[in-house]
Amino acid sequence: MGADVFGRLRWLEETAKWTLVQRSQWRLQKLNAILEYCWAHVPFYQRYWRDHGLLGFKPLRSFEDLRDYPILRKETYKANASEMQSDQLAHIPHKRNSTGGTTGQPLQYCQDLELWSVSQAFNLMGWGWAGYRFGDPIGILGGYSLVPQKMRFRDKIRYAVERKLALSGVHMEERLAREYHRRLQDFGAQILYGYPSILSLFASCLRQNALILPQVKAVITTAEMLLPQYRRNIEGALPCKVWDQYGCNDGGVMSHECRMHTGHHYNDLQVVAELFDRSPDGSGALLLTNLWNRSMPFIRYENGDIVSFAQAPCPCGAPYPLIRSVEGRTADILSFSNGRSLSGPALTLIFRNMDIDGWQVVLRGPDTLEVRVLAHKGWKEEQTAYVRQVFATHAGKDVVVDVIRVQTLETSPGGKLKPVWIKHAASHQAFG
Repeated sequence: MGADVFGRLRWLEETAKWTLVQRSQWRLQKLNAILEYCWAHVPFYQRYWRDHGLLGFKPLRSFEDLRDYPILRKETYKANASEMQSDQLAHIPHKRNSTGGTTGQPLQYCQDLELWSVSQAFNLMGWGWAGYRFGDPIGILGGYSLVPQKMRFRDKIRYAVERKLALSGVHMEERLAREYHRRLQDFGAQILYGYPSILSLFASCLRQNALILPQVKAVITTAEMLLPQYRRNIEGALPCKVWDQYGCNDGGVMSHECRMHTGHHYNDLQVVAELFDRSPDGSGALLLTNLWNRSMPFIRYENGDIVSFAQAPCPCGAPYPLIRSVEGRTADILSFSNGRSLSGPALTLIFRNMDIDGWQVVLRGPDTLEVRVLAHKGWKEEQTAYVRQVFATHAGKDVVVDVIRVQTLETSPGGKLKPVWIKHAASHQAFG
């Protein structure tokens, strides 16, 4: 893919020996470089920053000076996507990416291959904390972000080299769980990777049917909050610990639990992370400034998550700062009378390539789903048919799916948009 992941991993291992002063100096230099680049080559930022009173590039003396730049909301980024692209895009090795949006707001963007290399290298480092070594067989249970619907030839080669077994984790039922258990056993999977909710349902089925996977040495979760009950359930059925990771690909941050399991270490040589609108407990809305992405830069980008930072260094000794807690990535598990269950993060991938403003999936009855779509640019009938087809495949043909266009999406009393939730008095819970 034109990316030097192992070269960047060696670079991370070397920079881990830097002093705090060296890290800070390098980060400030890199921050000034990306800001200067945006002033010169990104039309949106040139206009947006001048509209907020900035006259031109002036080197920052400290990270606190970054506050002079305005916050970038996700809706603003989407509305100006064409101007977000660098005028040098044709000369920057990059790939196009998209997210279904765990906050219910899809986003399409470009990602430099150099940034992708750094992200993948830090992933290898974080997985190494869980005991992974490159070449260990990996079983993946996830949606289309983890398990591609249609895999290109080069992706098939990559999955084979990395020894990955991709299993669709959009829904779960007992028959499917038994089949996955057999395939994981035959594959010799030593690492399980996927959505916490689906892995928890899978673990419940293993326990209830006295099935074991003795060779698994770590479970790594992603894409949604690892709730305490998910961790307990998975660790109760499998002979290993759960290691959580948190990431925001559009903002360009990735973080991992260490052996202390008290938070997520993020790569501060990849992104500048800030909090604003802090609450009394120290948590606040996360702002991300990516230090590497030139194709479509993210500067003070609000990704929709509420986080808090640890105030003291982690006892594990890693040089990377620690995110103490992450909020805002929860979604109800939708369970139906036919025994199937759908996970929240898997559903987000239905909408990842659609040019819409937001969505919600609401379980209104035991077997009745309402899909709400906010689309100011229009909505096509074939998109309605596609959504119904996906739910028929994963929820079952006996589940009624109503797709409706709305002017606004419902929020919680605290004003948060929850994309997947239950709205009826009682619901069937699969696997206990």
